Amino acid sequence: MTDQELIVNLSHADQFYAIFCNFTHMPYVECDEETYSDKAFLFFDEEKAKEFAQTYKGGKQSLTAVKVEQNLATRFLASLIAEGFDMLSVHDEEVYLLPIDQLITRTLQEGAKKPIENPALQLSMMYFLQQIQIAQTEEEKEEVRSREEEMMANIARAVYLVPFTEMEGETDNDGERKVSITHLVNEAGDAFIPLFTDIDEFVKIRPKEGTTNFLPMSFQKIRDIKRDDNVIFIINPGSVHLQLNQHNLEAVDNRFGDQSK
Repeated sequence: MTDQELIVNLSHADQFYAIFCNFTHMPYVECDEETYSDKAFLFFDEEKAKEFAQTYKGGKQSLTAVKVEQNLATRFLASLIAEGFDMLSVHDEEVYLLPIDQLITRTLQEGAKKPIENPALQLSMMYFLQQIQIAQTEEEKEEVRSREEEMMANIARAVYLVPFTEMEGETDNDGERKVSITHLVNEAGDAFIPLFTDIDEFVKIRPKEGTTNFLPMSFQKIRDIKRDDNVIFIINPGSVHLQLNQHNLEAVDNRFGDQSK
């Protein structure tokens, strides 16, 4: 099957199945050994997808097959680009590698601002969390340490979307209206400040809520947010749910704080 035939088949399929990691709640990512591309796994057949999820690499990873309906296919594939994927491993009678940009391209409307996205951070969080889940041998644990180092650097380099509300009638010394950074509460009753790598990550936890304001904030600005000592940050609480307490913040700052934008 040629790439063009594969594109046609994906475009006209009623649904396909994507392999997700249960630990990250994100598509399972793997670096291709030949192309070094970061690839996602797609199947046309549900049973083959389920079998792959249960048996791949001896079942060490906790994987699941997620149906993607045709009306959501374009959005799903576009989200893969925002998350850092650049290749699809499409499983049919054979396995095909297809660059995502052959299937879908994203363009900005004239005059539109480039959206906040952090594909490098997204990828490094997924790789780290996938690896830490299965690490048993010393070699696997060493890869965890390497993945963690890469992730910490990307945490420092990222620009986040931070939701806020304006404080009516209150201004700062420059006459600008004061804002209150949004705090959320988890099931245990603990407060946290959510940090989103892109707008789709916000939609995962508040898909039906009305207009929300966001501040784009660098890591250093986030470090300066005034908060109670027990309030932590959580990156993408609707998926990877990566927690940053004071110790984590200081570790990132000490190693990579000079790389913050």
